[in-house]
Amino acid sequence: MKLNILKKISYLFLSLALITSFTSCEPEESVAADSPLVLQEVMGSYWIIALEADGETPAYGGEYNKFGFYNSGANDMSFWLDDYGAWMELKAKSTIDLNSLTFSSEANTDELITGGTVTITNGKITENSYTTASGSVVDEIYFEAEFDWDPGYTYVFKGHKSTGIIADNHPSF
Repeated sequence: MKLNILKKISYLFLSLALITSFTSCEPEESVAADSPLVLQEVMGSYWIIALEADGETPAYGGEYNKFGFYNSGANDMSFWLDDYGAWMELKAKSTIDLNSLTFSSEANTDELITGGTVTITNGKITENSYTTASGSVVDEIYFEAEFDWDPGYTYVFKGHKSTGIIADNHPSF
């Protein structure tokens, strides 16, 4: 009988210990301005057109292409800039400064689709500065790129964040 009572008491203490181990404090909801979590706000899909160096003339037919901007997984401020194999064939890693929303790559960064290199400069995301055809206000994007297959020539890329609305996919500048 005594052994049975001790057994029940030990089960009670073990149960309490187990229950308290599953209870935790609430984490504090504070994210630093330069945290990779903030990077998610500018990542996503963008509709971008490639232009000649003058920034006005469409390059090679000048159609808008969907670009992906997504985290590199390095848990830092680097991200992938990817045109999903469109004619420019641009998939390269860049780094963003979240305070100024500017981005660039190192000189001669590996371009993973062609196996060549690209240098991305003067990248800038301007928040809520573009009105799409549907009337949505979204972020605008601009950057320049020099590819190893056309050395010494800088292409200009302009566009806006995707809204998911079909009418916004191919705006005119």
